[in-house]
Amino acid sequence: MPTDRQELHAAVHSMLNDVVEQCFQHLMHHPQHSDHINRIIREASEEMNYQCLKIDAHSHRSNSKLLQEHYACISKDVHRRSLEMLSRLQRIQRNGQLSGGDEPPEDSSSLSQSF
Repeated sequence: MPTDRQELHAAVHSMLNDVVEQCFQHLMHHPQHSDHINRIIREASEEMNYQCLKIDAHSHRSNSKLLQEHYACISKDVHRRSLEMLSRLQRIQRNGQLSGGDEPPEDSSSLSQSF
C-alpha cells in the first residue's frame, strides 16, 4: 500500500491507466462495443482526476497517522473502482454486450461524493 503522496499518485495512475489500456485493446478488435467501452474509459479518466485531487484534499500533518489513513482509504477506493470497471469490461468481452442491469446507475460514480 502506498505510504506517501508520490507513491499514491503513481498507484492511482497505474491502476486506472491499466483499465484504460485494457479497454483500448478490446476496442481495437471489437469496435462494435465502442459505446460501452468508451463509457468505461471516460469513467476511469474521471476517477483518476477525482482521486488525484482527493489525495491533496486534507488538513493532516505530514507523516501523521491520519494522513496515512487518508491515503489508505484512497488506495482502497481506487482498487475497488478499477476492479469494478475491469469486471464490466470482462462482461462485455464474455457476452459481447451488456445485458439489462449490468450497467451501474448513472449516479453511482464516486464523482458525486464530496471530499
